[in-house]
Amino acid sequence: MFAISVTFLILSGPSACAVDVYAVGGWNFTVDSSCLVGGAGSDLMKSFESKLDATVINITGTGGSGDAWQVQVRKSGVSQLHGATLYVKRTGDGSGSGAVHGGSSYVAVETSDTDFFEGSGDRTDITVQYKVSGISINVPPGTYSTVITFTVVDR
Repeated sequence: MFAISVTFLILSGPSACAVDVYAVGGWNFTVDSSCLVGGAGSDLMKSFESKLDATVINITGTGGSGDAWQVQVRKSGVSQLHGATLYVKRTGDGSGSGAVHGGSSYVAVETSDTDFFEGSGDRTDITVQYKVSGISINVPPGTYSTVITFTVVDR
């Protein structure tokens, strides 16, 4: 049996000024024989996606609906899953004062901060989805994990 367990842990990053980001959730999945395209001897599906609300982000402590901010994302502690790419996208606007925009298409998560989405005012329950592509049958069975950090920057 071929199995890869992939784990993504979510942390909130330090915030600039008084604006805070709090992220809750994550994603675990196991690649096994049910993920083969055509049964025994075939390759794996091209990509794997989490549920639409795998992580929920709250942005609080802003100076009101006009206080602009930007969320950045990065990964660290990456296990060696050669050829695989992790993506993240915003699937919901959440609620609260102000607005949120951007990030509704998948963005590759790198080891340095990457702009994800932006907005203004306090926003809660912003939902996030993950996707991993590039996993091949040639990847040795094992557990692979990374830590995802979201950082909010007050604009």
